[in-house]
Amino acid sequence: MGNGRRAAIAGFGRVAELAHAPALREKGVQVAAVAEAEPERRAAAARAFPDAALYADLDALLAAEKGLDFVDIATPPFLHASQALSVLKSGCSVLCEKPLALSEGDLDAVAAEAARAERVLWCVHNWAHAPQWRKIHELAASDGLGRLAEMDVHVLRSAPAAAAGPENWRRDPAKSGGGILIDHGWHNLYLIYRTLTPRERDLKPRLRVERVAGAPGAEDEMALSLDFGRTRAHLLLSWRAAERANRATLKFERGALDLEDDLLRVSGARREEFRFPEKLSQSSAHPAWFSALLGDFLAALDEPGSGAARENLAEAGFCVRTIAAAYALRREALAR
Repeated sequence: MGNGRRAAIAGFGRVAELAHAPALREKGVQVAAVAEAEPERRAAAARAFPDAALYADLDALLAAEKGLDFVDIATPPFLHASQALSVLKSGCSVLCEKPLALSEGDLDAVAAEAARAERVLWCVHNWAHAPQWRKIHELAASDGLGRLAEMDVHVLRSAPAAAAGPENWRRDPAKSGGGILIDHGWHNLYLIYRTLTPRERDLKPRLRVERVAGAPGAEDEMALSLDFGRTRAHLLLSWRAAERANRATLKFERGALDLEDDLLRVSGARREEFRFPEKLSQSSAHPAWFSALLGDFLAALDEPGSGAARENLAEAGFCVRTIAAAYALRREALAR
C-alpha cells in the first residue's frame, strides 16, 4: 500500500486519468495536488480527486505544497526533464511517464540531481509488467531455450493514441520530441533491453534505420535493427497499419517464442501455449500494468539507491541513446 505517501500529479491527460489515478487510489497514495494547464482537464482532476488542491502550473504547486513524497509527471514529453529537475530540487522523488528525457544530456542532468538529492527518479516502463512480456522474460531467463539469437518486434497501429485535449501533442514534434519512435519505440526498446544478457546490455549495438515514413521529426513509421554481436533485434513501428496488433518472435538456440497479442507459443523441445485475458494492443491506458509498476516505485522510495532504481535508469539510458542515434542517422540520410 501507499503507507501514508503524499503525492502530486503534473498533467492530467488521458493516461493520468485512466491509468495513474486508479492505481494511486488502489495503492492508498494520497493525491494532495494536481497541476494542469487546461481548465477542462483541471475539472476532470477535481472529479477524480475532490480533496486535491488544483494549480495551473507545476512551479506554483511546488511553491505551495509541502510534505510531498513524490510527483507523478504525466505531461507531454518536452516538459519531462525540466519538470523532473524542478521536482527533485524541491526535495521530492519523481515518477515520470516515458520518455524520461529527450536527450542523453538532459537525462544525465536529471539523474545527477536525483543522486545529489538522494531521491528516486523512476520512468514509467509499464509494458514490462504486461503479463505477456513478463512470461517472455521469465522464459528467456530460464535454461530451457538456450541463448537468444534474434528478436523481431512489431507494433502496428492505424493512428497515434488519442489525447485528452483538442489537439494531439503526439503529432507536434515540438511537444512530443519525435514521432512513433519516441512514443511506442521507447516502450519496446526497454522490452528488448530486458531480454538481453547483462553483458549485452553494456554493449553499444550497431544500429541501422531500415525504413522511415512520414514527416521528418514526426514519423508515422520506422523500422530499426540493432546488432549486439551474438544477438540481433529488429523493431517495426507503424501508425499506418491496416490493423491494430502487437507481435514478437524470439529465436533461441533450442526453440522459439511467438507472441500474437494475447497468445504466446513456445516451440522447440518444449511445446506450450499461453493465452492471456487481454490483447497487448487492446487499449492505451493499461491501469493494471501501471499499478504493478507503482508498487515497485513505492518500495524504492525507502531505498533511493536501490538496484531496482538503478536498473530503471539504465533502461531509460538505453532508450534515450538508441532513439537519439536513430534520429541522427535519419537526419544524416536526409542531408545527403
